[in-house]
Amino acid sequence: MLPETVEQLRLLFSSAMHMKMWFPRRLVKDFLKVMCNNRKERAEMLDDMVNMRGKEASAPVFQQNILLLWGENDNFFPVEDGESLKEELGEKATLQTISKAGHLAQLERPCVYNRYLKKFLAAHSPFELYNRSS
Repeated sequence: MLPETVEQLRLLFSSAMHMKMWFPRRLVKDFLKVMCNNRKERAEMLDDMVNMRGKEASAPVFQQNILLLWGENDNFFPVEDGESLKEELGEKATLQTISKAGHLAQLERPCVYNRYLKKFLAAHSPFELYNRSS
């Protein structure tokens, strides 16, 4: 899950994406360099995520609204995980699934991803919240 070479990163991308996409080698190389930052912390986080699967853990109570954007074809975290997370986060959470997208929905379906994000932000803008409380 933490690639060290361009080839390993390409393989990870192909697993994470529903659609086959090509990225220039330079872009993949730059992405890999950024991924190498805080490698130890990333490895610990991944271990914790894997070890927590199937175990009970309670989410904190958030005051703000939360948008979960989830690829319907996510090979790493299936939609059922998103549904469970939404339930755990409570009524302030919204789950929006994106068809024909995997774990990297923002890369595979950027227009759909941005449309859902803009709609959510517009509905929860500070101006809207201010007007509701007046």
